[in-house]
Amino acid sequence: MINIPPRKKADSVPAGKRKDISHLFMLRFRLVIVFTMLYITAFTVVSLASYGVSKAFIIKDIHIEIQEVLNAYASEVDQWLKRMVSVVNANVYMIEKGIPADSMITPELLSNYSRDAFFSDMYFGSASGGFISGTRWTPPPGYDSRTRPWYRAALNRDGAVISRPYLDMETGALAVPVSSVVHNKDGSVRGVLSGDLLLTTISAKLENVRVRGKGFAAVIDGRGVALVHPDRSRLGKNLTEDPEIGDAMKQILLLKQGRIEYGVTEEKYVVFTTIPTAGWYLGIVFKREEMLSSLKELSYRFNQIFAVSLVLVISASVYFARRLTLFTEILENEVEVRTAELREKVAEVEYLSLTDHLTGIANRRKIQGVLEEEIIRSDRTSQPLSVISMDLDHFKKINDSYGHETGDTVLKLVAEAISSGIRGVDQAGRMGGEEFIIVCPDTPEYGAISLAEKLRVIIEKLDIPGAGKITASFGCALWEPGESIDRLLSRADSALYRAKELGRNRVEKAEV
Repeated sequence: MINIPPRKKADSVPAGKRKDISHLFMLRFRLVIVFTMLYITAFTVVSLASYGVSKAFIIKDIHIEIQEVLNAYASEVDQWLKRMVSVVNANVYMIEKGIPADSMITPELLSNYSRDAFFSDMYFGSASGGFISGTRWTPPPGYDSRTRPWYRAALNRDGAVISRPYLDMETGALAVPVSSVVHNKDGSVRGVLSGDLLLTTISAKLENVRVRGKGFAAVIDGRGVALVHPDRSRLGKNLTEDPEIGDAMKQILLLKQGRIEYGVTEEKYVVFTTIPTAGWYLGIVFKREEMLSSLKELSYRFNQIFAVSLVLVISASVYFARRLTLFTEILENEVEVRTAELREKVAEVEYLSLTDHLTGIANRRKIQGVLEEEIIRSDRTSQPLSVISMDLDHFKKINDSYGHETGDTVLKLVAEAISSGIRGVDQAGRMGGEEFIIVCPDTPEYGAISLAEKLRVIIEKLDIPGAGKITASFGCALWEPGESIDRLLSRADSALYRAKELGRNRVEKAEV
């Protein structure tokens, strides 16, 4: 009998023992590290690109906004100076035509002349050296008006001239004189009429100039002398001689308009343009750190987003992708909103710079631009072009008798009457005060005279609440080929003045 040995029982797997999967956790950890590094790299690249685009948009946005604000204020100051010049010219005309003797030029008369303007004083220096002030200021012994800079400056130009600033003896403040020669009937010099503009008046107009709450406005004349500046110690000084900013001021005088960086102890940035009527320069000055404040804020926001994103991407990569997409969308929406706001601001500034705020019709700048365009078109097409110059009769008397509120009502109603009485192709504008012009394309001289007569009748029939009836005088001029805009307007004004001299409330045509 054969014995078969018993088979050994196989060993079994111990209870509770599991498969080693630690390498999977290590792989996941490595994948997290790789994905995190990829995200950091991608985020860095995208952030730098987005920052560059945002930086370009912000800088461009700031530059455009500064330029628009600058142009608006420069235009406002220029229009104001033109009004002051026109006031002096008008008063000179009244003296030449209506006051035959110097003895009739009294302080009361000069005070009335300056009452409706911003002149601190209006005064007259005679050809004999005499001096009469609207404020009754008495000059010191030996004072000869003929030796004063304002007197000499007026002798060298036709019409009113804005002279160099000087220290007013009466007020002790810096002032700028606006002067014009008064002639005798034979053309000889009778004297000079001048009015003082205190620079504090101009400073008050510009003290609130800010762009996004930053910067300040300054004005220098054609020699570099500071006229308006928040640092009062610089007023009246020639800034081209300043060791720190002298070179920058020379650049401004050379370039006329633009933007430059300057400063030794503190970097600054100035955007500047001209004020044509006076030959001055208006600038808006910023510290460089103010210009870069928006970029610093943008950089800070990027760092915040990166820190938050880095924490979130470790737990949810998909969430980060959505987050980045959302960030880009928010950024684009912000840029679109800011761009839309900028367009609205540009449109608003453009409207304000081309529209007379009282009457709602074109202002002097706009109507002169229209006239220039029509002259070019008429020269190209050989079609006739006429201009009508209109001035309300005795308007100052209305203001003095019924008040400026009634005077404003008169101007508004007259502007409405003109607008409703002209053709669709005609363009009416207010030149200032009670003076209007109408540009009449494709209109011969007899057509302009007919239209002027029509408007004269319309205005004569107006019934002004509180003032009654008013009249207006008209001067018509036909553009001659090769004639400048100034010459055309001058002929129209001459015809207007002739209508005034012949009794008012009439139409006269210009002489060629």
